[in-house]
Amino acid sequence: MTVILAEFNEPVDRKKPRRVTVYKAQVYRDIDLLTHKHADGSGLEDMRVRNAIESDFEEPIDGAIITRNVEYRDARLRKKITFALAHKYDETASDIMELSENAFVYNLVVPEEWNDNLLDPLADQFHRFLVYGALYDWYAQIGSRQAEYYKSQVDDIQSELVSTLRTPSVAKRPLQPFGPAQRMS
Repeated sequence: MTVILAEFNEPVDRKKPRRVTVYKAQVYRDIDLLTHKHADGSGLEDMRVRNAIESDFEEPIDGAIITRNVEYRDARLRKKITFALAHKYDETASDIMELSENAFVYNLVVPEEWNDNLLDPLADQFHRFLVYGALYDWYAQIGSRQAEYYKSQVDDIQSELVSTLRTPSVAKRPLQPFGPAQRMS
């Protein structure tokens, strides 16, 4: 009996590393600015109520809530884009928020044909996801209708992020091995 060995050379899925860095100070600043503008636009005269809906990262309670909200959004984002994240070499995790860590760093692995011009817009989307996600959590915690707006923004940004990372910028269509799929008469 003759044994025929066939060798299949599957195409190698080539990847390249890319890094997105989102600075925490900018995220916290944007959260404070947006909650301040919302409080200004609300027409509320009562300073206690305004203070309750307006975040101030420098206040210990607000700072702790905002930090926890942003860290939660970072974890959610990492879970959604795990397919595009490089493997982590540090095998530990902690719920202690280190103040010395001044940025969220996303080490990505994208297809070789992925368009690098998408990196800057991607960084902006990461930033907005963290800010808007934390704002959604902030407003949901105080029972504000403003949470609805940020929820829809977060959902849209998340879908766009996943799509951008999953889809190579150059679409290649596999060849059909037996010709086009059409009816023969």
